[in-house]
Amino acid sequence: MAYLVCTLAVATCYCIISYVVVVCNWIGISFVSTRSSTHIFNQIRRHLNATFFMEVLILMSWSIWTTTNDWTFNNVDPAVAGTRSKFLSELSLVASYRMNPSLGQECLDWIHSL
Repeated sequence: MAYLVCTLAVATCYCIISYVVVVCNWIGISFVSTRSSTHIFNQIRRHLNATFFMEVLILMSWSIWTTTNDWTFNNVDPAVAGTRSKFLSELSLVASYRMNPSLGQECLDWIHSL
C-alpha cells in the first residue's frame, strides 16, 4: 500500500512539473528542465514580478487538467486556445471576487496585457 501511495505521489509531481512547463511556454519563460522544481518556480515568480504568481500556476494547471479530463471522459478535442480561454476566465473570476481589490485590479490589468 505504501508503495502505491509513493508511486501516485511521484506521478502527481511529474504531472505538476509538466503543467508548469506549459505555463512557462504560455507566459514566455524559458528554463533548463534539469533544474530543480524550486528553481523553476522561483524563475516563474521573478519573471511574473507579481504577487499573484501562485494563482497563475494553480489556475493554469487546473485549466490544463480540466481540458485533459474533457478529452478523456467527454471526447472533446483539446485545443490550446480553449485551455487559455478557460484559464483567463478562471483567473478573472478569482481576481474579481476572491482577491483584495488592489491585488485583484493588478491581476486584471495583467490579464488584459496578455
